[in-house]
Amino acid sequence: MSKRFKQVNIQQFAILVQDVDISKYTQEEYVDIIEEIYMTIFRHNTDGDFVIPTMPNEKGNWKVHKSSATKEEVMKLIKEGKVTWNKDVI
Repeated sequence: MSKRFKQVNIQQFAILVQDVDISKYTQEEYVDIIEEIYMTIFRHNTDGDFVIPTMPNEKGNWKVHKSSATKEEVMKLIKEGKVTWNKDVI
């Protein structure tokens, strides 16, 4: 990822966070919103784990991607429909 691309992502994140009206949410809801924005832009959670979006009926919106997963394991998950492939994400 280029330095410029990272800079643009950081700027987008800052703009979106500033647009959230903190008075409308509890602290827990606000943290969840900020984490959602962060994971959507950077594809990592606040612990540094790579995350992927979950399927609509799964619990939670994100799941931690197993960094040690082989190409075959990932392809199997895609074929089973447990992970959707989005060529624009990578």
